[in-house]
Amino acid sequence: MHAELLTHVVTIAASFGIGLPILRKAWRAQDRLAALLAASLVLDGIEWVFWAGHLYWPASNPAVSDGFATACRLTISAAVLCMGFFTWLTFRSESRTAAIALWASLAAMAVGFFGSGTLGDWRGFRSDHPWIWMEVTAQIFIYGWTCMESLLYHHKLRKRVALGLTDAVLANKFLLWGFYAGGYFVSQTLFGVALAGPDGYTNLDPLSIVLTLTGMGALWLAFFPPDAYAAWLRSEPLSRDT
Repeated sequence: MHAELLTHVVTIAASFGIGLPILRKAWRAQDRLAALLAASLVLDGIEWVFWAGHLYWPASNPAVSDGFATACRLTISAAVLCMGFFTWLTFRSESRTAAIALWASLAAMAVGFFGSGTLGDWRGFRSDHPWIWMEVTAQIFIYGWTCMESLLYHHKLRKRVALGLTDAVLANKFLLWGFYAGGYFVSQTLFGVALAGPDGYTNLDPLSIVLTLTGMGALWLAFFPPDAYAAWLRSEPLSRDT
């Protein structure tokens, strides 16, 4: 198997292999917040399937290849939607400002998609119109928002851990969520940079894959921390955080 194709297969397998067990666990526990986070990962796996279809479908049938690219674009927005609702419900469910920011971002993604579609750019490959930038900026905002909220809450919990008021494994979960969202924030930001450049963004696939796999690993540790990892977290000195 070609090395590039193999990396895509590994990424897709990891997305489903990590995302589906978390989704199953969340479903059994009726934990809608964990389900939203896991759904964003599963949808990202589906997005990688569509992207691989676009890259490797025979050039003799461009209509199917374009369809894969369009489906990939839509699935990215669906994953972002799940992450956005997770962040809002977890950290800012009582904030009217956060709700407005979330719905404005979702509207920007929808308007960006259909706006570029009216110009024939359903794949989202062109950078010479404002519509794609509305969509990409909204996605970057939601990824960055999730990362920021998770890291800020982790910092707050670290102080409580030092006082013996909460568990170190719980605090670390928010740090890992921040890593997960941060990887996608960087990846989508690089996508925007590449989209504006002359070389396209397929050259960034190796970096995107690394960021994706790192984020998936963080999410796995957050929901299924090995005993040795949990014991290490609980034995870590935290008095410096007070």
